[in-house]
Amino acid sequence: MFQIDPYNILANKRVTLCDWVWDEVYEIEKALQYLEQETGTKVVQSGRVIAVRSTDVDRLYSSFKSSIYMSKYKDMDNRRRFLDQMVKQGHSYEPIRGESILFLYVGVGKPVYDHLTTYTVGRPTRIAAGQRANLPWGYEVPAGAKDPSQSSHEGMEAVNNVIRKIRREGDNISPERLEDARSLLPVGYVMPPFLLEYSEEALIKTVFTQRLFERGAQGATVEIVDDMWRCCLKIDKEKWEYLYDYHGPHIHLWTKAMRALRDKSFTYEQLTSRAKEPWESLYELIMQTVGKEGRTMWDRIAEGKADEQVSNQ
Repeated sequence: MFQIDPYNILANKRVTLCDWVWDEVYEIEKALQYLEQETGTKVVQSGRVIAVRSTDVDRLYSSFKSSIYMSKYKDMDNRRRFLDQMVKQGHSYEPIRGESILFLYVGVGKPVYDHLTTYTVGRPTRIAAGQRANLPWGYEVPAGAKDPSQSSHEGMEAVNNVIRKIRREGDNISPERLEDARSLLPVGYVMPPFLLEYSEEALIKTVFTQRLFERGAQGATVEIVDDMWRCCLKIDKEKWEYLYDYHGPHIHLWTKAMRALRDKSFTYEQLTSRAKEPWESLYELIMQTVGKEGRTMWDRIAEGKADEQVSNQ
């Protein structure tokens, strides 16, 4: 029976949640257990993300749809047909375009919510009554904060002040007063749990590619999207690892390498002279010389924090 792991939710030390939210988490857990029991749905969690439902259970529907799409009426339960005969050949992703995964996010900050809802593909699901009717659940320190402890203290103080203000007036609070109170929330406040649903095609081609496989996405968003990815692996490891082979970060780096070879007209001798590590194939030579990814702002932030920790020791 599925159980929400609170330690997994709080694994990120930048996240602080209000004490009272755990009663709500327990109620959510009971509801997920009921759904799992009644429908046979496999519910999985990674970090602050819970995959509530996957429509393509055991690849039954994508195998059927790929058979129809390719007019293969024998062996229609071939669950590798989509992978081997469509993904590998660069054909249509129609068999998974209509298949989706419903994600529940617990303990996630408002900036990440904004990043995730920019994807109109699939069927984004807003939290009930929007944001105005719900209390904030805590505060998430920005990934680039110079003093996380101070930022956490100030952020939680602002969040608690808003909660006290709303609770003080209770059910009699007017919409105008509620709006006024919520306008005082810090940018990084943690939202109550919300749902977002994406088609599997959108996940592999857009969400994972832009927010995880390609460099430069905002730090907190990368962490949450990585949790979404790990949930997908728990649902169907073979399928998602196969899709990774055709959409993972190495594809972006290979494109970068081809542009470098075209624009700078490198010769074989120039590449071998640039190689700093042993290589066994031409592919490895190209990737380690002109296919490397440059440093991003988030790399510099991480390096700065590491240097600061060393100097403080």
